[in-house]
Amino acid sequence: MTQLRDLKPRIWKSVTEKELIDKLIIEKFSKEAGIIKAKDNSRPRAKFISKKPNGLYVIKLDANLDIEDPSASIYTTKEKQIELNFKIVQAKDDLLLIDPISIHIAEHDRRSKRITDLLGKVTGGNFLITKENLDESKIFGVSSLVLIQDIHKRLLHDFPNSKIILASQTSLSDEVESTFRNKKPIFITDTKSMTSLDSEGIHDLKDEYEEEMVLEDKIAEFKSKKISSFVIYPIIIPFGPNRPFAFLTLENDVGSIPESILGLYKEVESTFMARIMDSNTYTVDVKQNIINASLQGLAIEVNDPRIRNAISVKPVLTLDLNFKMQAPIRIALEVRHIFNAGEYDIIGCEIVGFSGDPEGLKKYKSYLEFIQTI
Repeated sequence: MTQLRDLKPRIWKSVTEKELIDKLIIEKFSKEAGIIKAKDNSRPRAKFISKKPNGLYVIKLDANLDIEDPSASIYTTKEKQIELNFKIVQAKDDLLLIDPISIHIAEHDRRSKRITDLLGKVTGGNFLITKENLDESKIFGVSSLVLIQDIHKRLLHDFPNSKIILASQTSLSDEVESTFRNKKPIFITDTKSMTSLDSEGIHDLKDEYEEEMVLEDKIAEFKSKKISSFVIYPIIIPFGPNRPFAFLTLENDVGSIPESILGLYKEVESTFMARIMDSNTYTVDVKQNIINASLQGLAIEVNDPRIRNAISVKPVLTLDLNFKMQAPIRIALEVRHIFNAGEYDIIGCEIVGFSGDPEGLKKYKSYLEFIQTI
């Protein structure tokens, strides 16, 4: 029996009005075959043939469908994921008579075209994965603290007032708890107005204070402490359940903190994580099929138990992507959903980087264009 586990679920808009459902079927499903969600993972395609006077539709399948449940779904992913949920009224050979119930439309458009039918053309290999049996006491212990303190001291020598504090060794302020809860840095450039740095990925503390109706109290608190600006940058160990490890922080009593501090803090984090990963990962030299790909992500058919188990510990992968007739390209992925089909998983991943190659994205794009020609 297949199971789908979403690590980063889509946001959906639901449509139940009959007239709008009929319109969407004509616009989105009638012109090309959609894909049936099947429990046996066969993914048969279905074409809408006709509409009956009573509002039911006839669809034609291109493969056998194991019908155990009268409710099913068909989807298309041309611009964005659109799913039509329906009840099977009657089945005969490769034809189904269905009653549309609702349509779910993904909130975000697909950012680029998905290229399918890659079996035999693209594989993944040399998987860098997380060890299954991690000693958390070592990861969160003294050696990791000494390591990150050394990195911090080396990179932040121009900011002697910058501090790194282990989360377990201090009582956490409201601001520190907020940065860990939201998994985003806080960068307040002016505590008199509680203005945040205008940059993507910065948590807006002012909005949070306003929602909790404590903004004026917090402004007064920072004034009494003679703090004019401050930064709090969370370090979260992403093994198993994401767990706070430490935070980097800097406070100014006059003026705003230079924005460059954020880049240095990011470098501390990335250097520390790379060192931690080096000591808690290993390489699995196997080939796994790539099912489909786009500029932003890809789907991998994974049957190796070591990789399947490692993803449950930490849902990230680094691997060599091997396009037919092309040199391998090293790619870093974050797992977004896992479709379990018994003896194998289909891992839907988002591309987060290309290891050690500034031209990685350019090469990957050219590889995708090339693979469609063979």
